[in-house]
This record gives sequence, C-alpha cells and structure tokens, in this order.
Amino acid sequence: MGTTSTGGSESGTGTESSESGDSGESSESGQVDPVRALIDDAVGSGFEGAILVRVGGEVVVLEAHGVAERGAQRANTPSTAFDFGSIMKDFTAAAVFALQADGALSTADTVGALLPDVPPDKADITVLQLLQHRAGLGEYHDTQGDFEPMDRAQAREAILGQSLRFEPGSAEAYSNAGFTLLADIVETTSGQSFAAYVHDTVIGPAGLQATGFFGEARWQSHPTAVGYDASVFQDNDPASWPYTWALVGNGGLVTTVEDLDRWLEALWAGGILGEEGFEAYRADYLRAADVDGEEVFVYAGGGDFGFAGVAIDVPSVGGRVVVGTNTADNFDIESFAQAVALAALEG
Repeated sequence: MGTTSTGGSESGTGTESSESGDSGESSESGQVDPVRALIDDAVGSGFEGAILVRVGGEVVVLEAHGVAERGAQRANTPSTAFDFGSIMKDFTAAAVFALQADGALSTADTVGALLPDVPPDKADITVLQLLQHRAGLGEYHDTQGDFEPMDRAQAREAILGQSLRFEPGSAEAYSNAGFTLLADIVETTSGQSFAAYVHDTVIGPAGLQATGFFGEARWQSHPTAVGYDASVFQDNDPASWPYTWALVGNGGLVTTVEDLDRWLEALWAGGILGEEGFEAYRADYLRAADVDGEEVFVYAGGGDFGFAGVAIDVPSVGGRVVVGTNTADNFDIESFAQAVALAALEG
C-alpha cells in the first residue's frame, strides 16, 4: 500500500507523498496497488490536498499534493490545516456528551429547561432532537452567510424566533441552526466559552496538535491552506477569518488529516468521553452504513470557499481514509475517499 512519508518542505509547488512513487505499483511485489493507483489518478485529475489511509490499524499512506498558497508557491503537506466545515458538528456533539457524562445535563433535557426565555413552541425541544436534526429548526439562522457579524444573544434570538418546519420529533431535516443552539447550551451550561470548553474537553484530551477555530492565534505559526476556485471572503485563509455565532457549533473547524485521525483514534478508544460516554455518543448520535457486513462511519464537511474534508472510518478492522482539500470545486473528494476506502478494505 505504499509507505508513510512525513516531514518535508513547506514551500514550492511540488508534492509531498508516500515513497511508493507514481506508478501505481508495489515496490515489493511489482503488482498494481489499487490504493496507489487511485491516488495517482486523482492527482492527475486535479486533486489538491492531503490524504491519510489506515489499513489494519496502521497508517500506510500520509501525503499531500498541490499548493496551499499559490502566491507564495507554498505546497500542501500532510500537516497543512484545512477548513473541515461541518465536521465541527461531531466535536459539538462530543462536547454535549461530555457535559452529560459529568452530570451537567442530559440529552433528554429540554431547551426550555436549559436556556432562558424560550418561546412555548420550542420549549419542549430536547437536546437529543437537536443532535439528531429532529427539532424542526431551520437549516440556517443567518441572512448573510457564515461570516455575518453575530453574537451569542443575537444567534439565540434568531434561532428561537424561527417558525418551526415541523413538530419537534416528528421528522428530520438538516439544521445548522440546531447545532449553534447546542453550542449555546454548552456555553450556558459549562460557564466557559464554547471554544474554550471544546479545547479543554475534546481537543486537548484527544491530543490534537493542530486543531482549532477560525482566526485563532495558533494559525500564525501553523500553516493553513488558502481556498481556491470558489467564492471569496477576504483572503480565503481560515487563519484570518472571523468566527461569529452565525457559524459557532455548526462549522468553522480548522484541522489536519493527521489530527482528524488522532481524533477518531481517541474517540473510539474512549479517551475523550470515557467508555460510557462514548457508548451514548455512538448510540444516540453516530450513524453507520453497512458495507459487506462492516459498520462504516462517514464524517464530511465543506463550504463555499474552496474547502472540503471527509473521513471514512471502519473501526472494526482498523480501516480509515481522511482527506482534506482547498480546491473542492475541482475534485469530488467524497467519491475519491469512498473508492480508496473500498480498495483498502478489499486489499
């Protein structure tokens, strides 16, 4: 499957990749390696970003392709940080289950019991319904996009002022607004800012080294990619983007393929929520697809500014593919990740 490559230069337009080369052949057997062939074909078709592949619990591919910043001719590397968008929701959910594990709240609690001045039509919405997109809230609560200036009070007012799409619990519809309300609940219940609580209870315990939110000081010393070939906001660099309550809890996660791998390793090992906390997270939040009798979990996020990320996880066999890109409009990374995951499992 190729060998893992780490390190390398942050500058130039070249590629940092595994040492198995671009031929799609295994250096040991001379036979075509399907994972290597898929990656090489993807690069030839325009993939730019980073990829990590685990097989049998071992990292067999860790590489990057393309350019993180075109003007500076700075290459993507395996440690380049990308905006992974809605994968933030998985971290928000973990923060909620951490509070439940500590006895600070229950997923059966209602919004009316946890927040002040909740209107009657939303007072009985439960935390679990918010987590499962069954609360009836709108998809968005902003009117100007991800970077609309908005504080927590304004976000709460906008969300709770919406008309419900359906009676809570009676249907399901994807809701960014619901996860921002969960972030409000985390902040209100914990007494910490949402970002601080996530850093203290999720990011820190998972041992993540390059994970955070838009505009954090850490990005002044850690390389982030610039988004290309999509909409533009400022310089399209998450290092300088504002993090407002239009986005808090539902997006705005900046991380690397290496850190997302660490996150999933720690999550499934109980290192973040403990055994009971993780079992509640798995039962009430995670969803699995059955592929040839194996449970497969997919985590995905994207946005309007060139970024997308996906992780495909098969914990029962130690298989995982994590991909991040800064040219999302040019290449379908979800289909690519699915093909690599299937090839890796079959191999």
